[in-house]
Amino acid sequence: MTIFPHDQFVKEYLPELFKDYGIVTAGENLNSEMREIDVLFIPQKPVPITPETLGLLGKLAQKTTLFEVFRNPVNSNQIRSCLAKLFDFHAKKLRENPGIKEEDLPRLWILSPTVSNRILELFRAKLDRDYSETGVYLLGNGLKTGIVVIHQLPVSPDTLWLRLLGRGKVQERAISELKQLPINDLHRDNVIELVYGLFAMLAFNKRKQTNIKEDDINMVSLKEIFQERLAEERQKGAEEALQQGLQQGLQQGIQQGIELEKTRIIRQIKRKVGDISSDLETKIRSFSLEKIEILAEDLLDFNSQEDLLNWLDNNQ
Repeated sequence: MTIFPHDQFVKEYLPELFKDYGIVTAGENLNSEMREIDVLFIPQKPVPITPETLGLLGKLAQKTTLFEVFRNPVNSNQIRSCLAKLFDFHAKKLRENPGIKEEDLPRLWILSPTVSNRILELFRAKLDRDYSETGVYLLGNGLKTGIVVIHQLPVSPDTLWLRLLGRGKVQERAISELKQLPINDLHRDNVIELVYGLFAMLAFNKRKQTNIKEDDINMVSLKEIFQERLAEERQKGAEEALQQGLQQGLQQGIQQGIELEKTRIIRQIKRKVGDISSDLETKIRSFSLEKIEILAEDLLDFNSQEDLLNWLDNNQ
C-alpha cells in the first residue's frame, strides 16, 4: 500500500477514472486486520478499453478488481502483503456468496514503476502479451494476480493513465501527453487538478524537509501545468463570454467571463483548503480580476484555511 502524498493521489486518481463505470472505494478496510486496499473497483457497466478512453487501465478492470499502487519499486514482502489482502477479500466474498465461481473471484493488480527480474522470477510472473506487448505480468492462475511494471509499458495513448503513476521521465512524459488531450476530454481537467494537488503537497513536504525523493522534488515543474490550465480556462471563459456578449451586450459578456474565472478559483480554493463559508466566498467574488489572479498564484502556497484568512487580512 502506498504512503505519503502519492497514496492520497492514487486514492483520488483511480476513482476519478472509474467513477462512471461502477463502485470505487479507496482505502477499503479488511475486517481481519486494520489493513486497507488502496482502491477497490466493482464495475456496474462496461468499462471502455479504447486508447481514447481508459485503454490498458480499462482492460485491467473488466471485473471486480483490487489495485495496490507503489511509488517505489515493490519488494517481495510487499507483494506477499498484497496477496494476503486479496485472499482475505476472497474469503469475505465466499462467505457472502459460497457459490461464487472461480472465474468471478476478484483479481489483484500490483502497479509498480519498476520490478527486478529477481522478484518476477521469485513469483513465477510471466509476461502476458494479451494485455500489452511488454510490462504486464501474470502470476499463476490460482493466485488471481498480475503485476504491471509501469516503466516497461509502451509509450502510447493506450497506456497513458498507467504511465501517469510512474516516476521521473516516464511520469513527466505522461503529464506532457495529458496536457495535449482535448480540453473537453472526460478526465483531463480533473486529473490535472489532482496532479497539481500532488505537486502542492510535495512542495509543502519539501519546505518542511520531510522524506521526499529527488524525482519528486523535480515535479515542481508541474506548476507550469496549473498555470497553463489557468490560461486555458481564462481563454475558454473569454470565448464563452464573447458569444454571450454578441447577444446580450459586450460588457455583460466580459463580466460573465470574469465570473467564470472567479468560480474556478473558488473551486481550487475548496480543493486546497476545504469548504469555505458563504461569507468568504462572497468576499472573494467581490475581488477585481487582477486581485483574483494574484490569489490564484498565491494559492499554491496555501495548506489550510488559516493561510487563506491570513492572505485576505494582508490583501484588504
